Amino acid sequence: MKKTATTLIIVSLAGNIFPAFNIFAISALFPLYLLGKDSAALTLHGYGPHTARKFLVAAYLYWIFSYFLTGAGLSNFLSFDFIRFDGALFIAYLPLFLITDVRLDPQFIRRIVGLFLTLMAAVALLGLAEFVDSTILPLGLSVLPEPLQVLHDASLSTNIFHGLFRAHNAAGAIYAIATLISFSLLVGNKNPTFFSLPSFWLATNFSGMALSQSRTAYVAFLAALLLTFFRDRATLARAFKYATPILVPLLYLLLNQPTVSHRTQEVSDLEDPNIVLRFLYYQRAFDDFVQSPIIGTGFARFNDELKTYSGIPHLLYFATSGSIINNDSHAHNSYLHFLAEGGVVGLFLMLAVWISLYRWLGRQKQIFAAGSFGKNFAEAIEACIVLEFLMSFTEHMMGTAMTSLAILTLAGLFLNLVGWKYRLASLVQRAIPSLGGAPVCP
Repeated sequence: MKKTATTLIIVSLAGNIFPAFNIFAISALFPLYLLGKDSAALTLHGYGPHTARKFLVAAYLYWIFSYFLTGAGLSNFLSFDFIRFDGALFIAYLPLFLITDVRLDPQFIRRIVGLFLTLMAAVALLGLAEFVDSTILPLGLSVLPEPLQVLHDASLSTNIFHGLFRAHNAAGAIYAIATLISFSLLVGNKNPTFFSLPSFWLATNFSGMALSQSRTAYVAFLAALLLTFFRDRATLARAFKYATPILVPLLYLLLNQPTVSHRTQEVSDLEDPNIVLRFLYYQRAFDDFVQSPIIGTGFARFNDELKTYSGIPHLLYFATSGSIINNDSHAHNSYLHFLAEGGVVGLFLMLAVWISLYRWLGRQKQIFAAGSFGKNFAEAIEACIVLEFLMSFTEHMMGTAMTSLAILTLAGLFLNLVGWKYRLASLVQRAIPSLGGAPVCP
């Protein structure tokens, strides 16, 4: 059952065009949590992300208190529209809260990560074929049914790759995550090869990210790649030797296509209507923060209308009534959004969750040998957290479901790898008592 439930969750990360499937898959976290109860004693020995979970519990309680402090009703809090939009944070962080060491074996974890990357790659290949069909060489793919039409047009651009996601920025973000994982598995290997699955994953998932035309993903991916992987000379050398011959030709071919090159050039265009609108959202969020800097104006109140406020302006001043609007409108900046709705306290709690998780990954990856899957996987998740921090400057990534859900689910898989290592070391030490010391694995 635990493998079936885990597989269901991983598959659900590959798209969100069918929300019912995502909800059904996420519900599998609860039986997984119950199945992991038998390893609670081992988890207490220190290999779990306990600090991150404590901050998450505090954040959950704080945001729930903030919501009801505004006078908003329980019926809205439990509604599908609220959970899907304003309340998505409660769903997005469930993996960190519920995933435990359910004793998944390392081979299964490698296969399930490979399944995720392969699913993403397959959809990216379809998108690449549809892009060629519509811009270069007719292939007759326009006859495919609507769910398989993964390219869409918008007012500002055409042939935007959505994959199996509702929005192109979500697609760009998830494909950036898949590309970082693929990159880590390729260049982190002591003996990488061009003709391998990591090479295939890197090429296809990078193409998906590029075709998404998500400027946020472009900039954040490049920065996360540089900050995470290019600090080590050996990794840098392998990247130039194996990843560069894959990425540079792809980048050249894609940038020769007007739709992709145009979006790339618009990264620095401050007069773009979308960028101008985001500055207006930033100002609105900052104004809310100035009104109530300590606890904000109240969770889920940013996009509500006809709000009235109670308290002391510029100190504790929160919205206590108004017309509740459940939609995907947000500040397009997680830091400003948390400051607006939760003040300094809310932002501190959310950053503490991510920073604690990042530090836990940094500690636990040391028990894996250099070049091993465990070490490479941990560094990939670290890169994804850096990506999350960077994307959150122009999108509300920390408060919406897709990227947070994906990163925290992958961290849950890594927790099972760590648990396996500690159990193995414990067995070795019992067999050879003279070893002594803490169960640290080579």
